[in-house]
Amino acid sequence: AAQASQTSEVLFMDQRQLLTFGYVREIPFVPDYEKKYMMDQALGSNRNYFQQYYLDLSKKRFGLIITEPLKRVIKGRNTDSFSDENDAWVRWVSNPTLCFYKPIFTDQKVGVQLLAPRDDTTSCGKYLTGE
Repeated sequence: AAQASQTSEVLFMDQRQLLTFGYVREIPFVPDYEKKYMMDQALGSNRNYFQQYYLDLSKKRFGLIITEPLKRVIKGRNTDSFSDENDAWVRWVSNPTLCFYKPIFTDQKVGVQLLAPRDDTTSCGKYLTGE
């Protein structure tokens, strides 16, 4: 994370405690894209909010994204107590993020995933046009 921050920003979408408790130093926190805030925006289907996020992803603003492992599975309404939250997250966050960025490290046991920009994002234009 520290190495990536020398050339571009690092987004701590999750695992923010690494910054809070000084495990990772000298990396500015990007509050607009913190997981809990993004979930609120996803549940509200806030297209305007996500357009800026998608634009930042398309411009490779972040050299590294630190998040919980992103999933693409849509559960459908009322399949479990958090199916609506899951589906909103997949639609507004996971799918677009994984279109522009690729996993370079995943630890399911710890619940962390590191993402780096993809070279080819030609199929991601739909997120920028709002389709």
